[in-house]
Amino acid sequence: MQYANDYNIGKKYEIESNIEKQVYEELLKNKISNIIEKTRIVSPIDNKLKAEIDIYYKNLEGLLTLEMEFPNEDKAKTFIKPNWIGEELGYKELSNRKLAEMTREKFETKVRKEFIGNNKKIINELRLKKELKNIK
Repeated sequence: MQYANDYNIGKKYEIESNIEKQVYEELLKNKISNIIEKTRIVSPIDNKLKAEIDIYYKNLEGLLTLEMEFPNEDKAKTFIKPNWIGEELGYKELSNRKLAEMTREKFETKVRKEFIGNNKKIINELRLKKELKNIK
């Protein structure tokens, strides 16, 4: 396997795919930033929309993010978010690339402590309800 350690590629593209364990272990040898550990929950919203909720671990413990992809710009503009969805933090600040570069200290400067505390309560409630079997 050839690996080009070109960090600029990661600034423009994010590729999601399933890979074999052997390929993962080979790529891990050449990592250029921290590994992001998270559990993803996919939850239907309405009108065939889904929310992808990520619960993060290790140096990002306490971070919950929600991502929604809309089929077109009109759907995004007319979407009325449910009350349980918090404020938008911005993709650029919390992209996987930026999150992988963050130390715990930098993370805490980007996300208010009230969010972290509230997110930890939500995560604990989910654990108690056993809705998430794979939450660490």
